[in-house]
Amino acid sequence: MDKTGVRCEVFPEFAGIWDAHSDIQRLFVDIPVGLAAEGDRGADMEARRFLPPGFKSSIFNTPVRKALYARTNAEAKSINQELTGKSLSEQSLGISKKIREVDRWLQAHQKEQGKVFESHPEICFIHCAGGPLSYGKKDFLGTLERMKIVRKFVKSAEDLLVSVRERYTRTNVAADDILDAMVLAVVAKECDGRPSFFPAGVEEPPQDETGLPMAVWYHDFSNPR
Repeated sequence: MDKTGVRCEVFPEFAGIWDAHSDIQRLFVDIPVGLAAEGDRGADMEARRFLPPGFKSSIFNTPVRKALYARTNAEAKSINQELTGKSLSEQSLGISKKIREVDRWLQAHQKEQGKVFESHPEICFIHCAGGPLSYGKKDFLGTLERMKIVRKFVKSAEDLLVSVRERYTRTNVAADDILDAMVLAVVAKECDGRPSFFPAGVEEPPQDETGLPMAVWYHDFSNPR
């Protein structure tokens, strides 16, 4: 933990965050939350349009709810194709386990649902920077670029990164994942409980059949509100 009380922790399971921090006010997560019954989520389409060329592929197609709970990957791809006109990429299938984990937790803890906000690190970085980034997050220059952005809000960001590198192997925690987590924490704090979201132009985000919002949240630093 640094002098400002900022620290990085790794939790193998989503529930562990609440076990350790029951006083959480807002949690921004890079995991889809609300799941459509059919068709594409408007939040995904708008968020993808917002990102500059070369960065759009970082937003994967979110499985529809029925596909997410399919028994096999092949069945999931078939169901998603039928209900959206699109199959599921390996990346989408790869994070499906975590999407199910978060979804099940939210269904079992309905009182906490209003504290969990689906977000996207690249969108948050752009808003924190005030414009598009120049390098991908896997590039060395991309790491430096993102570190510079985070350091505007967390002065000891580099020390935190070094500390996590010393405690966890790169196999378990990649450097870009640490920076992603940092920027989501920054935005969760800076939005002061009033985040913006995609899809824009509506007062409240659309909800899925279980009542979860289908939105990608961020903070618009240009809007003082």
